[in-house]
Amino acid sequence: MFKIFSFGTRNFSKCALRYQISKERVELIEKYLKKIRIFDEIDLFPADIDWGYVLNPTNLTSIDENIRTRKSNGDIIGLHRLNDDLKEALKTGDQHYIETIIEAMYHKAVQLPNISDPSSPIGAEENAECVMNVGEKKGRSPTVDQIAKMYGWLREDHISLYSTQRSYILKKELAELENALVRYTLNYLNDKGFILVSVPDILHHSIIESCGFATKGERNQVYKLDFMNEYGKYCLSGTSEMSLAGLLKNRILNHDELPLKLCAVSRCLRAEVSGSEREGKLYRLHEFTKVEMFVLTLGDSKISSLMLENIKEYQTELFSDLGIHFRVLNMPTQELGSPAYKKYDIEAWMPGNQFYGEISSTSNCHSYQSRRLHIKSSADKTDLSEKQSYVHTLNGTACAVPRMLTAIVESNWDMV
Repeated sequence: MFKIFSFGTRNFSKCALRYQISKERVELIEKYLKKIRIFDEIDLFPADIDWGYVLNPTNLTSIDENIRTRKSNGDIIGLHRLNDDLKEALKTGDQHYIETIIEAMYHKAVQLPNISDPSSPIGAEENAECVMNVGEKKGRSPTVDQIAKMYGWLREDHISLYSTQRSYILKKELAELENALVRYTLNYLNDKGFILVSVPDILHHSIIESCGFATKGERNQVYKLDFMNEYGKYCLSGTSEMSLAGLLKNRILNHDELPLKLCAVSRCLRAEVSGSEREGKLYRLHEFTKVEMFVLTLGDSKISSLMLENIKEYQTELFSDLGIHFRVLNMPTQELGSPAYKKYDIEAWMPGNQFYGEISSTSNCHSYQSRRLHIKSSADKTDLSEKQSYVHTLNGTACAVPRMLTAIVESNWDMV
């Protein structure tokens, strides 16, 4: 039975939502949205929402439950309210009013989060399920900050006079270790069939939003350029996942081209909130170097779920040879954000300050991103009569350099 939801003087109960969304109304919504490009300058059409699913009242309870378990700001009840308004507007024939409602429905629909894998724990971060432990936990060691200071590896004096306080300058052996880590990671990924791509770090904000990351409002980690109208449309990338996804926008791939495995090395720029002092100077930064994996699979849950396990295996193999202790966590629903269907985090033991810190994650986003960026596959992409389906996208951190440096240096410190 549907719950009763109150909106001012209007209530929506099982009786009010009993009707099924008609095929004609879905076609009307889709026809109107196809007429517009939300960002014409980059040839991006509106997201392809599964209107038959989100507007079907029999799905309302499960969608609302998913929103609440993920602590999302999605509003499925508001969307159904607008759909009720659309039903009445169609009787008037007022085209402007009809189109205004459809646009409002679209903006509600794109805020809905992805569905969640049934195997994801429900709730907050403390409900994460540990699925693997690798290596032995080391006793206390000097922190990477202390070790770097002894050997002159880390420059921090006066850095705020020409950059942000939470930037870093590596020198000597620590800078060499950064480059060696990147090369080690890329060699491994090359052996696993990944294609290396060099990507831009400045992206149109719609690409970032299509990947599931907010660029507006106070509570986001995205740096936005703000210089006249042109540059105000662009943001600094927080991960090369965004650039790699944007690269594939509006693409149709042959089934036999999948899985498509890409990787990139980039600077990641984030307006991170301040962490605790024990995290150290190389843990939570405004910019850092990262090697990222991005994979497309056929739009089949079994196939993309298997690929998620493969990416997790790549990560554990990469980290197992580096002399660190880490654990793999199946993350709860409140940690999935908007795009992820399922997500694993990997946390390494930081001996200097005796805590577990996240060094990597991997997510299966199903068709959340591909529906927004129009990335599809077909048996023959040259034959337009062939059925096309949305691919599934996955991403994973192969090496977040500063945090890896912290874990490696502290875990392997053996000064006699």
